[in-house]
Amino acid sequence: MKIILTVDSEEKIAMSITAAGHLSEMEETELVEVVYLNGGIAAVVEKNRIKPMLENKKVQVVACGTSMIGRNIEKDELAPGVVYVPASLKEIIKRKQEGYMYLVL
Repeated sequence: MKIILTVDSEEKIAMSITAAGHLSEMEETELVEVVYLNGGIAAVVEKNRIKPMLENKKVQVVACGTSMIGRNIEKDELAPGVVYVPASLKEIIKRKQEGYMYLVL
């Protein structure tokens, strides 16, 4: 099973780290893609905060380029291991077409 999880506010970052960990522990989980957008985009520059996800082989951390522009975050500010996508909406649609389960925090 592959899951795409979106996080749209800073208040939900801690919960997203816990959720990604729990989801990745499920035997049937192949990948959990955590997409940070809007206020949640703050997570992608905080290497120490998202370290558990970056070290988890079943979790991929993704930054929304549109949200980065809105928050004046440059690509070189992303924590190492964070994947950049130009627009989270396109990423979500693409993943849903690929059969990912879609969860929103």
